[in-house]
Amino acid sequence: MKDTRFGAVAANVLSVGARGLGWFLWYFLRLIYRGEPKVIAGFVGAGLVIVALVWAIVR
Repeated sequence: MKDTRFGAVAANVLSVGARGLGWFLWYFLRLIYRGEPKVIAGFVGAGLVIVALVWAIVR
C-alpha cells in the first residue's frame, strides 16, 4: 500500500476527532451521573464559547 500525505493528514484528523469525542462523552456522562459543579461549569463555559464563535462567524 502506498503512503500518501493525504492519508497521514486524514489519520491525524480522525485521531484528534476520536479523542475529542471520547473526552466529550466522558465529561457528559460525569455530568449526567454525578452533577459535579466543576463539570457543569465546564459545559456552560464550552457552550458559551461555541455560541460566541458561531455569532462571530455569522456576524
